[in-house]
Amino acid sequence: MAWPTPKVSIAFDDGPYVANPTWTDITAYVYSADVSRGRSDDYSQFIGTAQVVLNNNSRLFDPFYTSGTYYGKLLPRRQIKIEGVSNSVTYAVFRGFVDGFPAAWDQAGKFATTTLSCFDGLSLLSQELLPDYVYDYTKTLSPTNYWRCNDGQSSTTITDVVEGYTLSALNSVFYREGVQMSSALATPSMNTGDSQYSSTAAVRTPTNGNVTMSGWYVPTQTLTTSNMGISENTGLSSLFIGLSSGNIKATAGGPVITSTRNSTNANYTINDRPVFITVTYVQSTGVVALYINGIAQTGAATTSFTTGIFTPINFAFLTRTMAQEFSIIGSAISAATALQLYNINNNNLTETSAARMTRLFGYTSWDATLQSITASPVATVGALSPPNSNLVAEMQTVNNSENGDLFVTRAGVIKFTDRNYVYTNTSSNTSQATFASGSIPFEPSVQINYDAAAIRNDITVTFTGGGQTSTTNSASVSAYGTNAMNTGTQLSTQAQAVTLAAYQATVNGQLLTNISPVSVGVTAATANWTTLLQLELLDRYTLTVQPPTGNSISQAELINRIEHRIVPGQWQMTVDGSARYTAWFILDKSSLNGTDLLQ
Repeated sequence: MAWPTPKVSIAFDDGPYVANPTWTDITAYVYSADVSRGRSDDYSQFIGTAQVVLNNNSRLFDPFYTSGTYYGKLLPRRQIKIEGVSNSVTYAVFRGFVDGFPAAWDQAGKFATTTLSCFDGLSLLSQELLPDYVYDYTKTLSPTNYWRCNDGQSSTTITDVVEGYTLSALNSVFYREGVQMSSALATPSMNTGDSQYSSTAAVRTPTNGNVTMSGWYVPTQTLTTSNMGISENTGLSSLFIGLSSGNIKATAGGPVITSTRNSTNANYTINDRPVFITVTYVQSTGVVALYINGIAQTGAATTSFTTGIFTPINFAFLTRTMAQEFSIIGSAISAATALQLYNINNNNLTETSAARMTRLFGYTSWDATLQSITASPVATVGALSPPNSNLVAEMQTVNNSENGDLFVTRAGVIKFTDRNYVYTNTSSNTSQATFASGSIPFEPSVQINYDAAAIRNDITVTFTGGGQTSTTNSASVSAYGTNAMNTGTQLSTQAQAVTLAAYQATVNGQLLTNISPVSVGVTAATANWTTLLQLELLDRYTLTVQPPTGNSISQAELINRIEHRIVPGQWQMTVDGSARYTAWFILDKSSLNGTDLLQ
């Protein structure tokens, strides 16, 4: 019999995103280590922390001691891992990051310690913000020119962020701030007012006939020509958008011959609501396609112009309009891509919750080997939060949509599970440990009670587009009173929101028994610690209590929290769980020879 042997290591030479850093064992300097991983209840977010107290009498862990071995390497966010060795097998207990190396002295400077406050990977990523995904997506389409129109009020120029082909004001009436086109954009639009912004004609020969022009568009004056467009020097090939008799009209052509496409409806006016337009032209067919807010328009059309050549462009302009995200692409994009481009510009991208989580990880430097994303998502999400929103908050909203779980494993892997994980995963549906007098012992002090505070029986789920739906567990409300919960999601359809609300009202509306946290690491039995050190969050365990009178009581729970208290020569471990996704209390066979369930 023996207590596990702790092992603490720090990666002094590598940054926070290195998946396989060089570890340095510092166990010899450890006074104590405390680890807490999990959540307080079924509705809270998982979080992992640790605290390690080091002997610093030699100033080895003093970042200001220039003669120290690790001087210059005692930096915030260095990786740390805590392990337990039992029966010659090493088990991960915690992997995360140190907040810093604060040196402290007691007894008039004669006794020095360094206390490391440590946090997990989700806490590291919680300092990151969502990027400008409109810009990122537009760039994937390989635009030849891209004017974001966010240069600032009274700017004399509009910057091309791809080619540097700047648009300049033709007079002293500089643009002013326009309306906010979309919450996907960090700034309002530009309003050219009575001015025109255009490029200086370039002396070059266009070679490509197929082209796409897109951007947010609000005409501020009706013109006989157009509000936004491109052309080549001689005027033999032009592509432009304008307002004509209530129609938004796209035109490709020369001085005489044109191809056109009108909007489906003729109810557009100046200073109207913002629309996102995409115009494509295919030289071989002369077809101009017009998409408004991602929808192909079916108004009047002509296809006479089959000789257009546009990129690289010679000339571009914006006249008497409010505009934003004005881009030119040297190909005719598909209808599906036009819709996707609009959706991105409107905070909406339909994909599975797993694909969305993968996308969010892709915005970070977090290594793929330290990610675990479900391959069986239930939810499809739509809405995107605006740029500069907190990245982990966005991850949690995706998790709300899936109604799965998001946590960091003891090995430091960020894990995203699907809605059915707690029912289908073997470690969650099959008991991984039994705490009882004849199995792994636990501290004798255990409290069991019904937990009415954990009931949620009046559920409202919000979904993409600002909609919401509500479901009430009437039986639960009648028996225990109302306890409401609002779940904010990015579910792409109302039908999914209805399904989620019904699921939550059923599962969360039950009255469950609650067991106080249980101290399970109470002996040095090696066989017990082989089981204990392998336990993970959401693993199932069974606790059996033998009251002084009557039958024994057995409770199956899933682990919500694991805590370790490690000091020289002893290791204590505590687990806390929930019966929400397991069977309720199962008593021994009753006098009627049946199984009794307490709910």
